[in-house]
Amino acid sequence: MIIYSSSFCRETMPVRIANALKRYGLRLCLPLSLSIIGLAVALPVYAGSQVVGHISFAKGSNAAQQPGAAPRILGKDAEIFQGDNIQTTERSFVIIEFTDGAKVTVRPDSNFTIDHYDNQSANKTAQLVLHQGSVNANTGDIAKDNPESFQIKTPTATIKPESKKAEFNVGICDKECEDRSKKEAEANAVRTEKSPVARVVEIKGEVSAINRADKNAKERPLSLGNAVYNSDSISSEQESYALLLFPDGQKITLKASSEMDIKQYNYQIKDKKDQVLLRLATGGLRALTGSIGKADHGAYTLDTPVATIGIRGSGSDTDTDGSNLKQETWKDATFVRTQDNTEYDVREGQTLSMKDPSSTPQIYNTPPSSPKPNDPPRPDANKSDPKDVFKEKPAAAKGDTRVTPISGNAGVQNSKGEKTSVKEGETGSTNKNGETKTAPVQPNDTTHNNNPSGNNPAANDGSFNSTTDDSADGC
Repeated sequence: MIIYSSSFCRETMPVRIANALKRYGLRLCLPLSLSIIGLAVALPVYAGSQVVGHISFAKGSNAAQQPGAAPRILGKDAEIFQGDNIQTTERSFVIIEFTDGAKVTVRPDSNFTIDHYDNQSANKTAQLVLHQGSVNANTGDIAKDNPESFQIKTPTATIKPESKKAEFNVGICDKECEDRSKKEAEANAVRTEKSPVARVVEIKGEVSAINRADKNAKERPLSLGNAVYNSDSISSEQESYALLLFPDGQKITLKASSEMDIKQYNYQIKDKKDQVLLRLATGGLRALTGSIGKADHGAYTLDTPVATIGIRGSGSDTDTDGSNLKQETWKDATFVRTQDNTEYDVREGQTLSMKDPSSTPQIYNTPPSSPKPNDPPRPDANKSDPKDVFKEKPAAAKGDTRVTPISGNAGVQNSKGEKTSVKEGETGSTNKNGETKTAPVQPNDTTHNNNPSGNNPAANDGSFNSTTDDSADGC
């Protein structure tokens, strides 16, 4: 048996624990009186350490260590103390249930410290530290009283929930994550029907998207840089707008209180004709044609409940409430095709109006007007280059902190003290320079494992499957 001195530091011991556990593949059902390869299995009494939780589920080989004490094996129902450093090995994990009802899943190959956990005093706080690997956190009463009081620190960021009840994943990208991220970026550079069809290059207020092709899809709040996809329906609230840039250079500003559907957008997809098919259900938009419409006017169509809009290489505004239609052209020309299949040209400087789908359109010269303070920008005022905006970059590099909210939002504070809100349905990544970027979570995003959840220890993905008897069942 190896005996460790009280001066053996926390930074050295976790590595020794992990190496020993990996090498010997310890089971969790060992008699509590045994000490093997220097791991004290019998749980000592820590005079100055407060019990802050217990292990509600364990799989594989895991250990915890108090500063200056011998490490101990973690099995189901083992007590967890303030100050514990917890290490999991490959294909192993534990779920900690804290005294305030919070749950934290410490995933495989992770190093996690309970720096401070106080659920007793008036100033309740939880300060947790992730040194390596990843965790899933499901908040309890401490966050319910004050979300700011529950935090997880990493080498590059501090993460806090932004609601009284939240669940989120936090991970530190390793070499494997970095390599996978690079391969995904290379694969995403080849356009398919599932590739992003536009990105937000300007935004104000509250704008969201939901994918109508996925019956299980949730509404995604949009922010600067976010992507939208085929079958997305995009909605804006009052005094809000979003300017979208498409890969072919098309730009669309969705006005306030509007809803637009991206029915189909094909661009540089193998064996597919370039095409733009949009539908404005209600509200308004300002559109500037991209290369698809310039090369083939017939490849661009904007449907409305009143009539269909076509282009002849143009910039225009379209507004409808579902019954009325107003089409104003401020560059080149557009045309409106009514439901009886009659086409009406709307040239630069002209406006067409219809009172209902069966009425005869009225065309008149657009009177000069000064921009109103609350008007969204015309899309041609934005100089974003689609080559830069759609250049596929690796999602994460080694050492980056990745945060993915499952329910509720998470606040991420970088090393400079700057805060970014990562919303449900997004993943945030913070690097060593303090830069935090957010992007929608994709169905094929494997860079950050979303399972198992702290609520469901059986919801493991393939990384936890094992043919050996290393579970905690029966202990």
